Amino acid sequence: MSIRLPGLAAIAAALVVAGCSVPAQTAPVATTQSWPEPKPTKVYTVEEIAAEVGCTPAFQGTTTDFRQAACEVDGTDYMLLDFPTAEGQEAWFEYAILYGSPYLVGERWILTSSSSEEMIKLQDKLGGRIEQDKEMSGGHGMDMSGS
Repeated sequence: MSIRLPGLAAIAAALVVAGCSVPAQTAPVATTQSWPEPKPTKVYTVEEIAAEVGCTPAFQGTTTDFRQAACEVDGTDYMLLDFPTAEGQEAWFEYAILYGSPYLVGERWILTSSSSEEMIKLQDKLGGRIEQDKEMSGGHGMDMSGS
């Protein structure tokens, strides 16, 4: 029995050490500023979001997991996405949030913009919540130019 104890102690210590750090993709998202409180929302398509923004979506990719389009209004760029499932949205967002851009997140849709002020205005129309990873913010956002 004393032979097994050091081995079990080493395994227990490894589990304790491994459990002390939370992987970045599962850590709660912290914000860099005070965003408005989340608002009720519904499922929107890319086309419906574009209509609220006031632009025509230029589709950049359609997969089984999501549809993505970009558009521009008066010099402000937007990225619009819709998802067939909440799980697909969560998986996409888990990695996208690392880019540092603020995201307006709704029920199976996501919007990001080069203008935080416009996102706040659109939250009033579309609902949802604005999220941003404070660790990656500060100019490291997603390139909205499409180049």
